[in-house]
Amino acid sequence: ADRAARIASGLAQLGVGQGDCVCILMRNDIAFIEAAYGAMRLGAYGVPVNWHFKPEEIDYILKDSGTKVLIGHADLLHQLAGLIPAGVTVLSVPTPPEILSAYRIDAHLLAAPESAIALESWLAQQSPYDGPQVPQPQNMIYTSGTTGPSKGVCCPQAQMFWWGIYSARALGIREGDVLFTTLPLFHTNALNAFYQAMLNGCTYVLEPKFSASGYWAAARRHQATVGYLLGAMASMLLAQPKREEESTHGLR
Repeated sequence: ADRAARIASGLAQLGVGQGDCVCILMRNDIAFIEAAYGAMRLGAYGVPVNWHFKPEEIDYILKDSGTKVLIGHADLLHQLAGLIPAGVTVLSVPTPPEILSAYRIDAHLLAAPESAIALESWLAQQSPYDGPQVPQPQNMIYTSGTTGPSKGVCCPQAQMFWWGIYSARALGIREGDVLFTTLPLFHTNALNAFYQAMLNGCTYVLEPKFSASGYWAAARRHQATVGYLLGAMASMLLAQPKREEESTHGLR
């Protein structure tokens, strides 16, 4: 919460305000979550960008969202040379190593503690949503674009909140669980798992990427109790040679 508040202050100094968009072009990285929450603290949208998209597709999202600030890993930003719209502030974050570490966003955006955007002042600016005052903007998530240009879907805070509550309830998640994901943060599944962790007293474990050969070893190393897979990933795991880790992990 403290880091989100300080990042919000840094974004405010760059002209970001309520209803604006902050695009995030990163691989799985703690800095991704911090940037998204910094934007939310301002009442702005954190916009995850699929880094698998072609440069022209990313350029479309930047223009369609009218983004004020683009935060991205240096190597991904390099591919956009000459395509970033005029007036967009670009903040480069070092590309993450295989083992993730937090706090590399500091030199680029983190404001001093005394300039943090206070939660109380932020809540007071929000408009009513079904009665009680709750924060409205949260994420704008772009569709995969299989039938045409990607469409930005506005996800309010209440949606993400109840999503984390009800999906955890459906999955039987309980306090103290370790939620383990290798899915990308630009995908709703990995974002939802983060909400499940926050709202249910769990630990959230984020791996840089999926590895069929290393999945079970990673699950055991993290003492994970819950894992998240898409259909193709399950098939890839089933096709692997049998390993000891398959029967000694703690996933239920």
